[in-house]
Amino acid sequence: MGAVERWEAFLAQIAARAASVRAEAEASARAFDQLDTQPLSHALMAVRSRLQELETMITDTWHAKVDDAIVAEGADREAARAKGEALRYKLDDEREELEPRIFAEIARQRYARGQGESVAALAAHAVPQEAVVHEWRAMRAAERAMRAIRPPVPLAAIKAYERAQIAYWRAYLRVRSQFEPILARDPALEIRSRMEQWYVSSAEYEEAWVAAGRPREVI
Repeated sequence: MGAVERWEAFLAQIAARAASVRAEAEASARAFDQLDTQPLSHALMAVRSRLQELETMITDTWHAKVDDAIVAEGADREAARAKGEALRYKLDDEREELEPRIFAEIARQRYARGQGESVAALAAHAVPQEAVVHEWRAMRAAERAMRAIRPPVPLAAIKAYERAQIAYWRAYLRVRSQFEPILARDPALEIRSRMEQWYVSSAEYEEAWVAAGRPREVI
């Protein structure tokens, strides 16, 4: 078995182990019946750590063993590296999606059992985050695409990430306002307030953005 085949087998093993950790976490969460969710939050912190370790193993193994072996064999280094990066990003997304999905399900279960008094706090973030997972993934993909470009980053990539963030916040706030009606009073204001940090701490340091006159999207 060549270096590329060994690398692909290793990646498949990491993916399977991560899926197993997530499945175990969700099974444990389904059996959780305490009113206080703090113990579950602590347990999920440990799950997060295990998943992050698996993601780190991809990068560490590539640098320690795989890169040189693939180069030595004359195989396609960039294609192999890209496979590892793609899996690492996928596992990162799936890790971040796990906790909101778990708490959204618990909130639904409690609502169905008539425990409405304990639902609002659980559902306020988890339910909208779960509902807009496609917009969230698109936003993260746009950010990664922008960060993959050697500076200076072109304006088109910066704007693509800006629009993806706005689309995410618009969808998220639309659902969250069902739990917090005040958020529906001025959605554009809410989106702008959440985007402001990115404008001043990130976009402001992009040469193409500044040179173009800081062209914020109209919200």
